[in-house]
Amino acid sequence: MSRAFLFAGQGAQMPGMACELNLPRVRELFESAERVIPGITDIIQNGPMDKLSITVNTQPAMFVADLAYAYAAEEISGAPSAVCGFSVGEIPALTYAGVLSVSDGLKIIAKRAALMQEACERHGGAMIAAVNLTPEQAEEAAARCGAWTANYNAPRQTVIAVTAENEAKLTSVIAEMGGRGIKLKVSGAFHCPLLGEASEKFTEFLSGFEFSAPKIPVYANLTAQPYKKGEEVATLGKQMCSPVKFTRTIHNMINDGIDEFTEVGPGKVLTGLVSKIRQ
Repeated sequence: MSRAFLFAGQGAQMPGMACELNLPRVRELFESAERVIPGITDIIQNGPMDKLSITVNTQPAMFVADLAYAYAAEEISGAPSAVCGFSVGEIPALTYAGVLSVSDGLKIIAKRAALMQEACERHGGAMIAAVNLTPEQAEEAAARCGAWTANYNAPRQTVIAVTAENEAKLTSVIAEMGGRGIKLKVSGAFHCPLLGEASEKFTEFLSGFEFSAPKIPVYANLTAQPYKKGEEVATLGKQMCSPVKFTRTIHNMINDGIDEFTEVGPGKVLTGLVSKIRQ
């Protein structure tokens, strides 16, 4: 049986996540995070939720929690055959697979979070999950509202990034088409052209880091295929302003022999999506 770890994304955060894990590697991870991002331990442990849900805090917190849960899952049932991270989860996935050191992963996630926070403050916007619509219907709804399909989560769940002025219209159009619009717990419109400038700055920042060959395949949100050596900077840099192809990624992983998925992070959002993809 081949198993993959799925590293959770933004929106899954909760105060106290991973703090129940009492493993040497986890303690060392928290200590490393505190050195690189002072104050992050208190935010993870105590929140409150509104503070934890600010992008500049959420992303480093999720990096630490995801990686901690991955270490714990490995202790229980061994290492996986492959990994995939959802949006922000891609960076702890790359770190777990040995592509990045923990220290570099923390520096990268802190920069990503800061750039996306700046973009949120400049552009605002929201992420609306269009439930019970096909991807094609979600694309039509987005086009009618000047919005963008951002996350292809499952066959009947596509997340749409939308500006603040078009948010109400989008929710109405989704309902008119027979779907249900659910606003996500994030602070802006991600994985869309509004993040173009931030993506360019992030790509430039990434060029200063060294990327090692992965110990196991890391499936990329941008391509739905494993990362290729020499393409790490471009792939990770473009991810910020491009759709997350989660449905296609899971299909590709299954076709490549993965038959079990373990979510590493707080909650069970991703394994729930995998169940819907497999139906």
